[in-house]
Amino acid sequence: MNSNEKRWIVLLVAVVLIAVILIVVLTTRKGDNENVVQNAPAGQEEVVNEEKYTTELDDGTKINTSEEFNSAKTYGNLSISNMQFTESNGVSVMLADVTNNGSTAHEPEIVKVTILGDNNEVITEIKPVIGKIEPGETIKLNASITADVANARDFKIEAND
Repeated sequence: MNSNEKRWIVLLVAVVLIAVILIVVLTTRKGDNENVVQNAPAGQEEVVNEEKYTTELDDGTKINTSEEFNSAKTYGNLSISNMQFTESNGVSVMLADVTNNGSTAHEPEIVKVTILGDNNEVITEIKPVIGKIEPGETIKLNASITADVANARDFKIEAND
């Protein structure tokens, strides 16, 4: 074998070696892309909030948006209005204005607030304290529980048994 033949053999081996390396690299990359496609969700689906009575803020706080939950309620001579029901980090908080529409002072009392779901099923009960309220006066009601129950349709308020 002369040196010219050796060069052609080395060149041929180099070309074959480069071709094999390219085939291996391209096959590996194609396989990686297939895995990504197989593991990706189908289509451009948007994540939908399955809780129909809440809206989620950017910070993750959920706010109850049910018209029934947020409508004014009465309990005896008291009017419960401006209801806000939120959840953040596993704690649900209920805030409301309580106005004494009667002619006598309302003495402090523990009441039972029943949180209701879509079919009037009881989700939970909260037992906040309504403080002393003079006639015509409005105070804030604040109750919280360590559970995510913000997705409620309505609530009812009654005397604590």
